[in-house]
Amino acid sequence: MLTGKVLPDKSETKEQEAREHLVSEHCLYLTPGLYVRLDQLVREHAGMPLAVFDLDERRSGVLEPMDWAYCRPAGDGRPGCSSGKSSAGITTIEIANKIPLDEIRSARRLELDLVRDIPLELFYEWLVWHEIHHSVHDDPLVAAGLDTCGHPGIKSAGDRIKLMQAMELEADRTSFYRLFPEHSLMAGTPQGLQKVKEIEPYLQLLHEIRAQRGIKQMNPPVDNSLAHR
Repeated sequence: MLTGKVLPDKSETKEQEAREHLVSEHCLYLTPGLYVRLDQLVREHAGMPLAVFDLDERRSGVLEPMDWAYCRPAGDGRPGCSSGKSSAGITTIEIANKIPLDEIRSARRLELDLVRDIPLELFYEWLVWHEIHHSVHDDPLVAAGLDTCGHPGIKSAGDRIKLMQAMELEADRTSFYRLFPEHSLMAGTPQGLQKVKEIEPYLQLLHEIRAQRGIKQMNPPVDNSLAHR
């Protein structure tokens, strides 16, 4: 199986980065060269092609700021979706053709400062690994079924919210360590650290709910050849 191109020398690395890393005053763009590489990642690790949507066109409807990518059940009626069989269920991954820089700067994640921790030239790759994680673990269908799964650990709407936050925390961590396995993550503020401590116990509950659906915990080893250095 193809797992991505191992760049043989620095000159070729610079040429590929020039093709992939396109930033204007306002946006980071998904270039054709970068799309090809990310599509390969999604096909290999999630079993589907990567769909692209036009950000301006989508935001003329109901799209909220910072919705730059999706993993959702296939065939849910969203324009631009393409169906495919993932490792755990039927999902589709969509990604925006561009990402506004001011939204990256103002985004708030529990453990990540997106400007500080994710270089712009790796931002799309981090985003795609995040959605691959959701796809492999069938998170869109798990989330949709939280009200009816019957797990005794879900006692309130607050538990369901914490489980959704746990999904995001786990996907952020997995995608970050794909790119930077030698680094560590920590909440940036005492308030953030407290929130992480509140959410972390729900990771085990999330794993139990996935297992209840027959979804195995799949955390593939890091392939450093896919991450630029």
